Amino acid sequence: SEMAEMGYDNRELMEIFVAQTNRLIAAYAMKKDIPGISRGDQDLVLEKYAMVQVPRRAEYMDVRPEDFEQVTAGAKQAFGDTMGTTLKEVEDEFNRRMKALDLDEATMRLGKPVQLGCLFSKKDAYAFGMIMPLTMGNGEKLKMGMGATVMRVRNRLLYVYLYAQYKDENTVRWLKKTTEAWANAILKANR
Repeated sequence: SEMAEMGYDNRELMEIFVAQTNRLIAAYAMKKDIPGISRGDQDLVLEKYAMVQVPRRAEYMDVRPEDFEQVTAGAKQAFGDTMGTTLKEVEDEFNRRMKALDLDEATMRLGKPVQLGCLFSKKDAYAFGMIMPLTMGNGEKLKMGMGATVMRVRNRLLYVYLYAQYKDENTVRWLKKTTEAWANAILKANR
């Protein structure tokens, strides 16, 4: 209830923050932030936001329960052993996009993440979390918490990412609680 879908125009803007391997299908922000997003406020910092994505290569592929087990095993590995390589690729791709838009001050450098591990695991949903230190192109430093859920919804693969600016332990509690609440609501609505 704290967030609202950003709408088509803002969702198009948020697409630049999505890996090229995925397609953004919905983007959410705090209700109070949406007017600032629409106006393009330069100094707006999104304290909490969410994105729902699908993998482009598997967008129309049926995902059976046994396939989903393989997907979650891959997600566990990607956010375990190979995390450093994955993050470097994310950082490089993001910075290329920002420079192409002449937004050098929006580039970022990712620090070493603090893994929060598995937030929850269900038959058709698996979520993990992390806290990521960021240094922006203008030198500003901040930490973002992320709850990422891989879901099997109506035999399709869906990714739900919740982000919150890290302040203290309550941020982690919010991420864990909200990530699971979103997964439960999505699964219930799509039975």
